[in-house]
Amino acid sequence: MKKRCKERIWKLVIAAVLLALIFIPVIAARGVELSVKAPKEVGEGSTFEVSIAVEKIKNLNSGKFDLSFDSSVINVTDVADGSLDGTIIPAEMWIADEGIINVIVDIPGISGVSGSGNLATVSFEVVGEKRDRTELVISNVQLVDDEAEFIEVGKLVGAEIKVVDVKEVVEEKEEKEEEEQQPPGITPLEPLETEVNSIEGESVTFEIEVDQKADISWQINGTEVQKDEDVTGAIYTNTSVAAGTWNLSAIATNTETGLSSMHTWTWSVTPASAESSEGTPTPTPTLAAGVTPSPTPTLAPGETAKPAATPIAKPTPTVTPTAPPTGEEKPKPTPTSPGFEVAFAIATMLAIGYLLLRRR
Repeated sequence: MKKRCKERIWKLVIAAVLLALIFIPVIAARGVELSVKAPKEVGEGSTFEVSIAVEKIKNLNSGKFDLSFDSSVINVTDVADGSLDGTIIPAEMWIADEGIINVIVDIPGISGVSGSGNLATVSFEVVGEKRDRTELVISNVQLVDDEAEFIEVGKLVGAEIKVVDVKEVVEEKEEKEEEEQQPPGITPLEPLETEVNSIEGESVTFEIEVDQKADISWQINGTEVQKDEDVTGAIYTNTSVAAGTWNLSAIATNTETGLSSMHTWTWSVTPASAESSEGTPTPTPTLAAGVTPSPTPTLAPGETAKPAATPIAKPTPTVTPTAPPTGEEKPKPTPTSPGFEVAFAIATMLAIGYLLLRRR
């Protein structure tokens, strides 16, 4: 029984040792982190400051670090004291050589300082030209606490600086600020005209371009039908709009400034049935060359048009035949209708009867 207990204890001890060996590097990696805080861009001939930042350090009493750089781009001019949560960290000594500076910090007495802040502030002047670059690399860091023990140092973070033309930077900044204060500019790409005509069911595409990133809201008569976010151009296509007249608007809004602008098309949609039911137009008569059409008379109010007069046929004159010359053949008489002879005989008999009655 005792043997089994001893075996379990040894197993626990071995496990604890193994865990310690595994986590020691992790604990070391979680040591104090130092980082170089510097501007990304500096102007030609300007001066600037770089601070060596530290976070959540405990009982710091003294320390040192090296900072390297390209001396053809920047040079050290001074080193100022650091500060941890309001407590001054004196820069006891610093030595600058070509491309490197060594800084020593020391807190008077044997007390330690805890907190976050910076170990020191290094001042530089720019000696390089536009587009020159340099890295700021921190190394050889040693930190000591109030019990003369080394404070574990973890991650070291450097920085990079670029030399620029100050005037160009200022102009770019002003242009950017001016652009940010301007509403988005909308350029219609399709259709270019603001009046659009189509037939019901026909596919119509609208496209715009914007001079800055914006949210595009497509609206038909004030109702949103599509939205494109954070874009510089957008397309809207519709095939289902009903017949009628619609206002299609593209509203571009800059979400940072809140400024917006709008472009609107007047969209007239003709019913498809109207296209198929249209009749064939009546042809207009073509007049011969030189013929002028007769004007249509205009009637006064209340006047009724008079009917056109019916033309009366002129009587055909009776031609009396003449006797043909001697020796010539007489023309054949034109036969008369039988009805005429009967009427003539009756008229003759009536006339004779009348004469006989008068004699008596």
